Order: sequence, then C-alpha cells, then structure tokens
Amino acid sequence: MDRLQTLAIFQRVCEAHSFTSAAASLNLPRSTVTQAVQRLEQQLGVPLLLRTTRQVSVTAEGEVILEKARHLLSDWEELSTLFSQDTQPMGIIRVNMPSRFARLLVIPQLPEFHQRFPGIELNIGVSDIRVDMIEQGVDLLIRAGTLQDSGLIARPLPALSNITLASPDYLARFGTPESLEALQGHEMVGYVLPSSGRVEALEFRDNDGYRELVLPHPVTTNSTDAYIAAGLAGLGLVQVPVYGIIDDLKHGRLIEVLSQHPPASLPVSMLYPARRRSSRHLRVFMDWLSDVVARQIQASEAG
Repeated sequence: MDRLQTLAIFQRVCEAHSFTSAAASLNLPRSTVTQAVQRLEQQLGVPLLLRTTRQVSVTAEGEVILEKARHLLSDWEELSTLFSQDTQPMGIIRVNMPSRFARLLVIPQLPEFHQRFPGIELNIGVSDIRVDMIEQGVDLLIRAGTLQDSGLIARPLPALSNITLASPDYLARFGTPESLEALQGHEMVGYVLPSSGRVEALEFRDNDGYRELVLPHPVTTNSTDAYIAAGLAGLGLVQVPVYGIIDDLKHGRLIEVLSQHPPASLPVSMLYPARRRSSRHLRVFMDWLSDVVARQIQASEAG
C-alpha cells in the first residue's frame, strides 16, 4: 500500500469517525483500514486517533496531519488529470454555504451536476456564520453581503434582487406605506448579522443613493428562515431576496411595498484560498454553480 493510499484511508476514517464506516465506503476490509492507520501512526511516531467503543476522534497531531493530507491528495487528484482534459474531473469538494441558499437554489439542482460530473463528490456544509476554512477543511465558501478583506480569492455569483415585504395582517394593522415618510409608526423584523452582532437597517433607493432606516423591531433574529417566518406572521416589514419567496408572493402571504424604493441587490461571492486556483474539479463546480444560480434567479424573478 503506497503512502497516498494510506493518507486517503486516514482521511476517510477521520471524516467518518469510524473504522467500520470508512472501510465500507472504501470497499476495503476493516482490518486493512485499521492496519493502514496504525502503520501511519508508527511512521510518524504520534497518536493520530483516539479510539472509543462508540466513536473515533482526531488528536491535535492528527488534525495537523489531516489538513496536510487533504492538500496532498487534492494536489495529486489535480496532477493526475493535468494533461488529460478529456478525463472526467474527480475529487472531493468541501463547500460551505448559507442554509437557505443551499436548500432553495443549489441542492434541488445537484442531480444535474452529478449526472454531468459523476467523479466529483460534494461535501456540503450549511452555515450563516463565519467559517474557518483551514480549521474545518473547507475548499469553497459561498457568502452573501459585502466582503471583508480575508486574503481569499473571491469570484462573484449573480447578485440577488431584494424587495420589501409585509404580510396582509401587518398591512391591515399598520396601513400600506406609499412613501418613505409614511414609514413613521411602522415596525420591522430585526435581523442581526452574525459577523457584526448589530441589527441591520432597512435600505431604500432614494433619488441618487440609498437611505437606511432602522424602525422599531419587537422581534429580532439571526436566522434567515426565522426572519422570513416573522414577516409571514405579521411582526414587521422585511427585506429579502426574491428567489426565496415567489410562492408567498403568488399566494398573497407576503405583499411587496415601496416598490419605487427597492433595496440594493445582495452581492454573493465564492471564496477560496489562492492555492486552490488551479484545481480542476473545483473550477468545474464553480462554473456550474455560477450558471445554475443565474438560471434560478432569472426564472424566479421572471415568475
């Protein structure tokens, strides 16, 4: 057994937290997997895994080796297809994206991706909060909003059009605002950005720029799904991307207000470390994702 295969086995055990599950996924005897990890520990002279009757966990030394193993295996996957562009791209991509973005825009389209690229395995994590790419072994981040300087390479996805909405019950109680001045006496649902910890202002295009307004917010949340649910419950005005609320608009559960003063579109970006620039399977996934998101947004906004 060569060293790359040994590292691949070790990586799979770490991800599965189980020798048995790793052996099954690799179609290898459990004894082969166990011996490979033991041999790696002997070669390195440190314990890499902690075994219990229920689960396998990674030691601090094991985390260091796991991260380096991921890079080595990824580089080898890239190298093996570098001069064979007719070969199907292969490899594992660990991507993290906002939960609603994943659920509504990406995951429903994945059968198409796997039909076109059967050799690429996707490991999708969902989170609306900041993720440490190195610590969690993530290859690609999808994030909405203005980017902070992170040292990562950013590739833009199509921006998401936002609109201002309220439920019929809310409008029956507070009235339908026809101008920005008419917002006095209205309420909004508060949304707290996980990165900043502050309540985001509502934003409205006004003349040549944008005006930000913070209205009273009896309910505040840091979850996009909860934010929309609060708007549906009549707890205040909300501003959300169009793609996620088409059915609510069609069935009258939410009503657009102040369409003459739309919020700015929400930028969305794909972020990855500079060392991943040449990864073929990552590039293929980013190209596909950009196309899919553009098609989905166009369809939702046309509808």
